[in-house]
Amino acid sequence: MDYKFEISLPNSSDFRCEIAIGGEQTFQQFHDKLVETLGYDNAQMASFFTLDRLGNRTKEIALMEMAGEEEESDTLVMDGTRISDVVKPGCLELEYVFDFFANRYFRVEYAGEYIHDSSDVMPTCISCVGDIPEQFSYNAGKSDWEFEDPIEEYDENNYDSSFMDEFENDGYDDENNREDRYDDEFGGEKYESLDDYIDRL
Repeated sequence: MDYKFEISLPNSSDFRCEIAIGGEQTFQQFHDKLVETLGYDNAQMASFFTLDRLGNRTKEIALMEMAGEEEESDTLVMDGTRISDVVKPGCLELEYVFDFFANRYFRVEYAGEYIHDSSDVMPTCISCVGDIPEQFSYNAGKSDWEFEDPIEEYDENNYDSSFMDEFENDGYDDENNREDRYDDEFGGEKYESLDDYIDRL
């Protein structure tokens, strides 16, 4: 039996695609056809998820096994899972996550049996209409790495010169002022040596 699936965005009718695939074919082949049709980078991670009756994700069908050799995992692997192993009367809707960082996904709904002719190479894209979403989201075109308040570049014509003005006018700006301040603070007496100073005490 061949299956027909309708792929769409959640809560949006801007994009819609139909893909047919054989029941004995794998989710890896389904993924590859999706990536080819949408023009996405096939080196990026993606997963199908089955849903319960409340729409919660239950079982993951991933590109590769993520658990270690000694770990048990309920995750299925795409290239080892046939379409007919998962899509049954109790599981007719899936989610295909193509951008894990932003949790962006397509709804994948079973749309009935597909009757193909001899010229069809399965899986096949029946139709694809609307604007294909970008594979990754960057906050509506704004880079995640752009700061809201970038540090202003140094401008020598606009820097605050009050500190330097105060420093230059505080009595230390030339040798004479330094001597005057020494005289004010130490009584104006100068000593040739430490012994001379001790003798005058």
